[in-house]
Amino acid sequence: MGTKLCKYRPRDFLRVRDFLVANYTAFEHPVNWALVRWNYARYLVAPMIGARGLGAKAEKHPDTSGKSSRKAIRFWENSIGIWENESGDIAGVVCPDEYAPWHPAFGQAFLQRHPDYEHILPEMLAYAEQTFVGKGTTRIFVGEPDMSLQEAAKERGFVRDEKSCINYMLFDLGKIPEPDLPDGYRFVSREENNDLEKLREVGGLSFNHPDPDDWPILYSYQELQKAPDYHKELDIVVERPDGKWVACTIAWFDSYNRIGTLEPVGAIQLGMGREVVMEGLRRLRDRGALVAHMDAGLKYYEKIGFKKQFPIFRWVKKH
Repeated sequence: MGTKLCKYRPRDFLRVRDFLVANYTAFEHPVNWALVRWNYARYLVAPMIGARGLGAKAEKHPDTSGKSSRKAIRFWENSIGIWENESGDIAGVVCPDEYAPWHPAFGQAFLQRHPDYEHILPEMLAYAEQTFVGKGTTRIFVGEPDMSLQEAAKERGFVRDEKSCINYMLFDLGKIPEPDLPDGYRFVSREENNDLEKLREVGGLSFNHPDPDDWPILYSYQELQKAPDYHKELDIVVERPDGKWVACTIAWFDSYNRIGTLEPVGAIQLGMGREVVMEGLRRLRDRGALVAHMDAGLKYYEKIGFKKQFPIFRWVKKH
């Protein structure tokens, strides 16, 4: 089963998305990205962090025009490698998520593959080592059950961190509690109110960024709404009686695998994070999802009902 390495082209976005969806449950435990992360990396993360430039240090003030963001999207795309078989079908993909030289995640690579092509893992790792280097290291992330990638990584000199960094978690959508919003509070979707400036505020404050310069730029939210798997009715906030938004999330649904997830999740008022998460889960259930998954390192998600399935470890190779 011969393969060849090809450079990613923008028109490959949906090909890779379909490859990820088709192979998400092809292994005993998930080893590839779900469709949400592929959408999110291209349509929100790249333009958001790219607004700070592509230098070794982030620009003090973001470029809100979209020009730097568009350069960052091309930069992200140009780093991706695709392995195709003799029929032209995708056998594997190596890609980054947060990808700008100044960003702490620069040097992280993610390996996606078809179960019939485990033998190309060494070649994929070699590509990652050549392409994704940050502060003298290449970093990958491997779930505890993924023995094939663990063995390939060991062979190439990667070393696993002692402690896991995140966990793969599931939520049974047959057991979602009813809403418990205070009087006058309500859920609002982008379908009803698409005020992206208010979304910038709740998103920025949720992640402890009081300076508006540190909030996602408007262009990044505009790009996100162009993502193929984004739906305005699944982009939800909690609104207070005075109109202020105090929690936010986006629900993403993979109809092929009947699984959903939430990305991002943020809140600036105690208890409203749980409420917006549960509303997102209810909307996923109503669309036909059976379970929701999340890669998370916070115990918070266990407390609200997500069940830990297995840990995910970072593996590092020093150059």
